[in-house]
Amino acid sequence: MKQILDFPLPANDAALWWLGQAGYIIRSADTTVVIDPYLSDSAAKDTPELTRLYPVPLDPGQLRADVYIVTHDHLDHLDPETIGPYKHKDDTWFVAPRQAARKLIEQGVPESRVVVLHAGERWQHGAVEISGVFALPSGIDVLDTTGYTITFSNGRQVYHTSDTEFHPLVLAAAPIAPEVLLIPINGKWGNPGPEQAARFAQALQPKYVLPNHYDLMALNAENPATFEWFCRQYALADRCVVPERMKPFKWGGEPELNDIK
Repeated sequence: MKQILDFPLPANDAALWWLGQAGYIIRSADTTVVIDPYLSDSAAKDTPELTRLYPVPLDPGQLRADVYIVTHDHLDHLDPETIGPYKHKDDTWFVAPRQAARKLIEQGVPESRVVVLHAGERWQHGAVEISGVFALPSGIDVLDTTGYTITFSNGRQVYHTSDTEFHPLVLAAAPIAPEVLLIPINGKWGNPGPEQAARFAQALQPKYVLPNHYDLMALNAENPATFEWFCRQYALADRCVVPERMKPFKWGGEPELNDIK
């Protein structure tokens, strides 16, 4: 984590590190945002088919953020085994929809540090503004699933769709031309598949689109090369980026995929 926090960033740039599945660490404007980190193998306890395919990339006890976002209450997005060891509950702001917010409090996050944020609502802290975006939930147990747009004071912006169906109402509610679009491509349990994700990106016209939710569990896997192929068919080849886990994707001027030294 120290390597991420020490990664040099010009004032107008941003960088993100993919943790696998739908989890990211995002830095810009001297602010660190974490969204949906899944840093354990807790989902495999009841469903062995969801066992991790690779080791946890970061010890949850080392994780640190100014703002910690949870999009919905599924284990691979709100993970008690990631929240529990997190050492900065008292000085981090947690942003989540209502059901997930309740779970965070149950996991020891002080209620005073939890911000309930749904679609159409905004919350600002220092150099970052978080906006809730409508998502079409993947199950009745997470009806308040919410996507989030993260906008920094220097203009850098990320839209994380959360788990959501590909639907005209979702597209209508989504931000147009976000700088970075983070979208699932697994095509299971209601999420878009590779072609639907490419069509989603074509409709929004982001500067960059990065796929997620395809790499961690054999039962929930997809080939990112298929997504890249569909991006080429929809004239998005120069916008499609398949990042490496725990390697910085930097943008602002030109993107750079750099090893963490």
